[in-house]
Amino acid sequence: MKQRLLSGFFLLITFFAAAQTPESVPVTEPSPVARLIQERELLVRQYEAANARRNSLFGNQPSKKDLQEVVDALKGIIRKDTEIVQAVKNDALRRTATVVAEKQQAQQQITVAQTDQSSTQQRFYDLENQIQNLEMRDKQREKKLLDAQAAAKEAEADRTSREMLAVGLALLSAGLLFYIFRLRQRIPARR
Repeated sequence: MKQRLLSGFFLLITFFAAAQTPESVPVTEPSPVARLIQERELLVRQYEAANARRNSLFGNQPSKKDLQEVVDALKGIIRKDTEIVQAVKNDALRRTATVVAEKQQAQQQITVAQTDQSSTQQRFYDLENQIQNLEMRDKQREKKLLDAQAAAKEAEADRTSREMLAVGLALLSAGLLFYIFRLRQRIPARR
């Protein structure tokens, strides 16, 4: 009966240890649970050997020494079971600490990524505003340039008309001078 309980306990511990090992979490150092389980199996074999001994003077019954060996073997198994449970707890704590550390690191990375994304969006909006401002300034400069070109054309037209007027007046003056000069040549000088 005790052997069945111990075997069941062994299977339960083995199942618990296997269930506590997530495949995605790497274990940095080897777990002592496997070694402890092998040591426990050795103790169970020693218990079975001690329980099978029958050195009594009264026949097929165990002697006091045999019973003491069985008790010692059972105590050894119980101590080993305690060590296994403690090792499983330590592994679970270590894995939990690793998972917590990884979650914290992932959260920090998410926070950094969100901060980077936020600052990138802000820079993008700033650049869009600068582009809009530059486009508006470019349109204003283009309008000023067109206004200046129109004013230059108007000034050129005014200057051309003044020049034409000056040329016309110069030609008229030259014609009048020529006319006066011809009149003087026809009229004899009165002296």
